[in-house]
Amino acid sequence: MESWLESLIDPEGWMPWTPNVPPPDTIYYAEYNNRGPGAVTSNRVKWKGLKLNITSNEANRFTVRTFLHGVEWIPATGVPFKPDLWFGR
Repeated sequence: MESWLESLIDPEGWMPWTPNVPPPDTIYYAEYNNRGPGAVTSNRVKWKGLKLNITSNEANRFTVRTFLHGVEWIPATGVPFKPDLWFGR
């Protein structure tokens, strides 16, 4: 989410870990407000769980603050982080 994606990102957005083994139907794969040559979504895989251009409300479910509860424990590690969305408020 909200990332610069270089062209090394596979245009399908996904590369199988094991050749010829389809991914599970339980995958939720979403993109939000990415930029760069690897952010083009026109050739992404066509899976039921693929969500392109989710809303900021949906993306907020996966922020460091909400998904990882990171504001409770990351500061103690000294690692810099952004707990919320940067651009899509």
